[in-house]
Amino acid sequence: MLNLIPRPLIAVFLCTAAVHAQEATDTPGASTAEVPASETRIPGPIADGTPPAPAPMPVLPPFKATSTVVRRVDVVEPPPMSGLPPVTGTITQTVHLVEDPGLVVPPPPLPALPVTDPVVQARMKAWREKFVAMRLAFVSATVYDHSRTFLRCYPNGGADQEVSGWSNLDFNHFAGFGIYQVEGADGKIREYALLMGIGDADTKQLRASTDEWLENSENTYTPPVYPELPDLATGGPAFVLTDGDTTNKESVALIQGLHDLYRVEGARMASAYQARIKAEAERRAFLLAHPPKPADVTVLFWERAQPARPVRPVLTEGGGR
Repeated sequence: MLNLIPRPLIAVFLCTAAVHAQEATDTPGASTAEVPASETRIPGPIADGTPPAPAPMPVLPPFKATSTVVRRVDVVEPPPMSGLPPVTGTITQTVHLVEDPGLVVPPPPLPALPVTDPVVQARMKAWREKFVAMRLAFVSATVYDHSRTFLRCYPNGGADQEVSGWSNLDFNHFAGFGIYQVEGADGKIREYALLMGIGDADTKQLRASTDEWLENSENTYTPPVYPELPDLATGGPAFVLTDGDTTNKESVALIQGLHDLYRVEGARMASAYQARIKAEAERRAFLLAHPPKPADVTVLFWERAQPARPVRPVLTEGGGR
């Protein structure tokens, strides 16, 4: 039989979250409760595929070359995107031996102030007043047909606290941002660092390819059976826990917090995801139409003058100098 639900994926995303404590509902393991939007949010931006601004070019000092070696090198570089051919070509490699430009050596860092210093004490007090405890959330997500997601969650990486279940959200929308927070039932803000591994499955494509592969076999592809969940458009974010300790409040609160966040920020998350998909498609088309070439390389190096070493005393046979 085919394994329809893969084991937990290696975490590839790091972000922060906060979660609600969840009380038992009429339907164990399911939740569609509303939450206040005041403190449930994504504080920072969400990546939408817009490339970052290029870093400013450094200002180089004048170099005086004493010797130069130039050669042609055939190189093979990794592809710029998955599914594209590698970048190949012949580059010019130029190596200059230059005179020491006499760059300024930065001063050593100042010594740390003692903990008893009043300034340190004041900063520690201010930090404690604003400190929000950070929790880790390990999540494995398998998204089926962009409409249902099978989740495995581990609060603080504790495998003994694993809970798993189904959600009516497309968890691809949870990529692209670093920090999110949810206000708990006690009024406190909880933040989580989310380490999420995610994969997509197209059941129609899997059925077609598997049926062809198993045409001479008694085995057939059977898509996963989803538990009953409301439609996202009419019922809002919801989930059903199917395995694990559903009495563990921290584990359940982790999944609850993800859905609470989507009620508030779902539109922005979905919009950013679609923008990322569009940007990726446009970049792929551009690279196919304009295959990149490896860039030439210029290397400058010099020998820095070493400071004079102190003269070591010469000991005589009697221990004198």
